[in-house]
Amino acid sequence: MLDSFLDAVVIALKSESISAFREFPEKRADVKTGVSVSVGLGDCKCVSSGMGEYIGTRAGEGGSDDTELFGRRMELTLLFEIYSPVGAPHGAAACVKCTDRLRDCMAKLPSGLKALEMESGEVCMDEKLACFRCVCTIRALAFLVAESDGTETEFLDFVLKGTVDSGN
Repeated sequence: MLDSFLDAVVIALKSESISAFREFPEKRADVKTGVSVSVGLGDCKCVSSGMGEYIGTRAGEGGSDDTELFGRRMELTLLFEIYSPVGAPHGAAACVKCTDRLRDCMAKLPSGLKALEMESGEVCMDEKLACFRCVCTIRALAFLVAESDGTETEFLDFVLKGTVDSGN
């Protein structure tokens, strides 16, 4: 399920014309062609919604029975590593510009993720990769919801409330 979060974030960034990719093992930054952003996951913590995870019911359609809903709150940190080639028109300034673009994209994350705050680190030279690099983090909330299938022991798939699902 966490993979679906990251995939959805990459898609959201690409829709804003940011060259984004999933962190290892998907691929590495191509520091020769322009600014690129690696998307990864830092801390992730599931927090109880209380009351045995029960959050309510959903009315059945067409006269069917109501469905019980259960859920959890997930607190997560998205990690972004911005890479920019040395020299014009890129360099350190392109890292700063990309950081600003990430900040603008916070409101455009998939609806299942609610961005709370963003922190950006210093732009520094990465000698090993021979490019400029900046690490940013976005702290976000996600809400996981499951429906009971009517028995007490089995749940249907947990999905992220909003537009992202687990892909099952």
